[in-house]
Amino acid sequence: MKLFRTADLLQDPTPVPSPERFTGAAFSSDIHGGPTSKATTALIRLDPGVRGHWHIHADGQVIHVVSGSGFVGRRDEEPLQVTAGDTVWIEPGEEHWHGASGEGLAQLAFSFGAITWLEPST
Repeated sequence: MKLFRTADLLQDPTPVPSPERFTGAAFSSDIHGGPTSKATTALIRLDPGVRGHWHIHADGQVIHVVSGSGFVGRRDEEPLQVTAGDTVWIEPGEEHWHGASGEGLAQLAFSFGAITWLEPST
């Protein structure tokens, strides 16, 4: 068992390779899993206005907003607005993106199965 405190996770995150996955600065603090894991958990912080590229999780994803606000969108639909305390389940194989509003966003991302990254969201 290991305890992770949100304040600690937010203090020293690792930059995410933005051009391949995000439209700007994004940071990750890994909690569980790795490149070959079937499930991963990470605290992701996005700078204001940053959006993730379209992507798919083979076995779904749960997003829980820790602080700030943002959006979660899927193809051909208006994005959902999310704020601290909101949780979103994304179905397996569903093309989607998530991003920060003007105040930035911190989210716990529980990802299941392989991730396929697609084009930037606009």
